[in-house]
Amino acid sequence: MATATTIRKVILADGEEIVLDGPRTIDQIRDRIGADYLDTVRLRDRRHVMLVDDDGHPKGLRVNEKETRLYWDVCIPGTTHQIRGAVVIVPDSDFGRSL
Repeated sequence: MATATTIRKVILADGEEIVLDGPRTIDQIRDRIGADYLDTVRLRDRRHVMLVDDDGHPKGLRVNEKETRLYWDVCIPGTTHQIRGAVVIVPDSDFGRSL
């Protein structure tokens, strides 16, 4: 049986990816992408979540084309909302446990 890959990275709106070396706190993620409020998207593999700036659209952040496609993969067909700004993808299991 193949081992599932663990992903921890920041993906900027221009597509640049920055690998994270380990789990981060919610506050660290908020600071890293400049977000006051986060929203989460559970990805298709159901192991990872994408954390996004909940105010990306009102702030006028650049559309993140790559992550918008990931978002649309798990949405109701016909969804047109776009992900804006940098995002962080991490295992959902990074949260809700004692460190």
